[in-house]
Amino acid sequence: MCDQDAAREALRALGIRFPSQALITSWLQANRGDREFRRQESAPPTGRSPAAAQSADRNRRGYSKSRLEPTLREQGTLQRQRGPRKGGRPRIIASWFPAVARTMADGTPLRDALRLNGITLEKSQIRALYRNSEFRRLWQEERDRYLLSLRQGNG
Repeated sequence: MCDQDAAREALRALGIRFPSQALITSWLQANRGDREFRRQESAPPTGRSPAAAQSADRNRRGYSKSRLEPTLREQGTLQRQRGPRKGGRPRIIASWFPAVARTMADGTPLRDALRLNGITLEKSQIRALYRNSEFRRLWQEERDRYLLSLRQGNG
């Protein structure tokens, strides 16, 4: 019961005069989790290599568009729009989006357009780029402009 007494004292220090049994139990569980976390942090690293750890992070399920943002931030090409924001997830825009979209206007595949512009992305990041609405919008605008110029040149 020593743990429960310590929990009661800690909760009283937080301003809870008469903690319920459920609150005491929750505090004890949280405290155990906190101690476990600190112990894992201070434990020596496991035998996993950094590449294996990175691979495990990469293979986690999750929102694929967000896989692009860390790389763009690291490269220093991530741009944020100024002014009032719309609700929801912030748009992911890179400084090289227009150049790659222009390269793709004539039907060049994305992988080739990236290589021609000197940009290196992983497979999952390329997939995320295909799904990025801002990139798709730029790409479609450039494609429409290209097709219009072809029609005007031939007509």
